[in-house]
Amino acid sequence: MLGLHIVWFRNDLRVHDHAALRAAVQSADRDGGRVVALYIFEPETDVSAGRQRFLIESLRDLQTALDRRGAQLHLRSGVPVEVFSELHRAHRILSIHGHEAPHLVGPDRQIEAWAMRAGVALRVHQQYGPLPLSSGFFEADSDWEAFMSEPRREASDVARAADIGVGYWPELTGTPGMDADARPGGRRAALALLRTVLGSPSNPGSIDRSDVGTGVEAYHVLKPYLEIGALSVRETWQAAISARQQYMKSGHEIQAAILASFIQCLPGLHLEKHQRSSGNRQGRARPTSYRKTEDSDQMSFGFRDPRQA
Repeated sequence: MLGLHIVWFRNDLRVHDHAALRAAVQSADRDGGRVVALYIFEPETDVSAGRQRFLIESLRDLQTALDRRGAQLHLRSGVPVEVFSELHRAHRILSIHGHEAPHLVGPDRQIEAWAMRAGVALRVHQQYGPLPLSSGFFEADSDWEAFMSEPRREASDVARAADIGVGYWPELTGTPGMDADARPGGRRAALALLRTVLGSPSNPGSIDRSDVGTGVEAYHVLKPYLEIGALSVRETWQAAISARQQYMKSGHEIQAAILASFIQCLPGLHLEKHQRSSGNRQGRARPTSYRKTEDSDQMSFGFRDPRQA
């Protein structure tokens, strides 16, 4: 093995419209080495079992999608910089590809410093677009809409995949209790819910929208799937834009208005958390990926490594 190109899945648990996966495959084709799809269970406490289950179901769905494309999902538990350091000593990491976070998370400055010292290329790919401007409510601007209008990336086959030991599925350790949303995790569940949100422009009365209500309510129902990355914001935005246009052409103004309010929420997926962590600073600056935040409203999960039981 000539080295690894790692796809670090964290808030992008899908294979479709996945810039990091495509870039890692291209790096392997161009520079040699093998591709490793990696998820790291980071230490966390006081997280409900329901939210943990949502993540596990999403990862299982991702695992199935990767299997179909010639790759395996590798699992590790621990502090990311320590996981990468161990993998580098054992296999030599050539590059790490990951997506930006919707909010400022983790001790990732340590990863940037480690990658620089180790000579590992660290590539952070956009998935949320330029940080939109805000004037009280979330507003998209031309740069953000241009980013969302770009063609979606087709899922990549991974011809040069590596097997470095797939690792262990951790035991659930979350606190018991009911979560606000008890929906199943995974891309298939996310797509089914998105279809419910969009309805059927050719037959607007054919789908029951009672569980998603208004466009804002629909956004909050879909938000866990968007935060964990079972759906990309781009594919969600494009599907909603297309459905709204069809509703408008057919004269169904209520359905079009519901989707308009849903679309208006999408730029705020990472803007809200960025504003909290930056003291509501105004301006065009994009959030720097991989920084620490005290924001507790994260899709983070607490697990126990079974090897340490």
